[in-house]
Amino acid sequence: MKNKIIALLVTGSIFCSTHTLAQDPNWVRDNTWYFDNFVKDTLPWTIFRETFIGVAPQPSGDFDQLFYSQIYQTKIAGPGHCYGMDVMAMMMMKNGGYLGYCHPPYMYSGTIASNSAGQGNPSNDSIGPTDPNLKTAIEIAHGNQITHSFLSFLLDAIAISKNRDGRYAYQQAEYYLAKNDPPIVSITENLSPADGGHVLIPFFTQDLVAKKRIYVYDPNRSFYKPGLDGHDFYTMDSNYIEINSASGAWKYNMGSSANHDDWKGDPGSGGNCIIVPLSIAGKKDRLPQSLLAEGAYAINTIFIFGDVQVEQITDPVNKRHLLNKQGTDWETNKKRRLTNILPFIPMGGAGTAESKKTAIYFVRGQRRLSLQLRPYGDYRIGMLFGGRYAELKGFGDGSSQFFLTPDLLHKEKPAIKKSLSQQSILTNPLR
Repeated sequence: MKNKIIALLVTGSIFCSTHTLAQDPNWVRDNTWYFDNFVKDTLPWTIFRETFIGVAPQPSGDFDQLFYSQIYQTKIAGPGHCYGMDVMAMMMMKNGGYLGYCHPPYMYSGTIASNSAGQGNPSNDSIGPTDPNLKTAIEIAHGNQITHSFLSFLLDAIAISKNRDGRYAYQQAEYYLAKNDPPIVSITENLSPADGGHVLIPFFTQDLVAKKRIYVYDPNRSFYKPGLDGHDFYTMDSNYIEINSASGAWKYNMGSSANHDDWKGDPGSGGNCIIVPLSIAGKKDRLPQSLLAEGAYAINTIFIFGDVQVEQITDPVNKRHLLNKQGTDWETNKKRRLTNILPFIPMGGAGTAESKKTAIYFVRGQRRLSLQLRPYGDYRIGMLFGGRYAELKGFGDGSSQFFLTPDLLHKEKPAIKKSLSQQSILTNPLR
């Protein structure tokens, strides 16, 4: 017995004297899913209703119907369920269980495939859990990415220009891990919804002075699947977001040539890298338009349907704008950048062709905006502002057109500021 006590004391002293502990792949083994990310073409209204607060039992011609048909029904789960898988796993870990399922997640069976051609692409890799009720639970958790509280959190990061800064993401990961509020990390390749977004679970941070690392679980890579796209990804010490300590540049290996291998960004360019605590990501809440909050707390929505290039979005009063002069990226000058707009990028783990047909922007506040668009053929511009929805329809010949969102301060309707193509039509199908 004495020898065992001495051995324990020696082992404890070794661990205490170590400055930085290596990441433990067994954390991934013990706290994540057996199966890989999976897709679903269509989500029914019944799951939509369970996802949010205050949704009617049956579809009705209100704003909930608009969000269901234009965002939730096909765009949320079509690319994959990485957000839902991560949130569900963390809720189970923190609370011992969630939506009728108990920790640990890996004990629930599912289908995984060793398919090198499908790396980083959930549609080619897995059909998800065997239990259909577990699949439904994950789908419910997956819808949290369009709640008022979650979108507000992302808009807060944009407002302080921290949505691309890897150093800030590292600090936030350390903070929420120490606080026992398990976070997720949302990353995108760029600003295009067609290229998709992905969600990972950070569980360990490591400061290597010149570089920093956030070690993560990737729902596209099951620990229980053999090979570099599974088990070896974690045991070979490659499962991290790497951050340049000086510049804030970050990168993550998505593991697929279809996704250009590395997703990366820095404070002035590239994709987003935002840490979100479970207290926000896992919170059941209302849809953004349901809250109808006043002033700076209100979240409005712009829907753009058709083959339409967004050339610029501007606040005419303070002259701030969203994009650079080329229209290819966000404005890099902080004093000129519009910081109250969030392009909707589904967080499923991959892009979809459908994402190219619709552009959606969430807008916080009541300030009027000018939209510079270049439509080709039939198009529709829907605007849900201040509890009212209006839609502009038209036909574009490839020339620039200018639109104004509703003036909520003076209760004016949306308008066409300048039209270089066929006359557009204003409709109000909902209210």
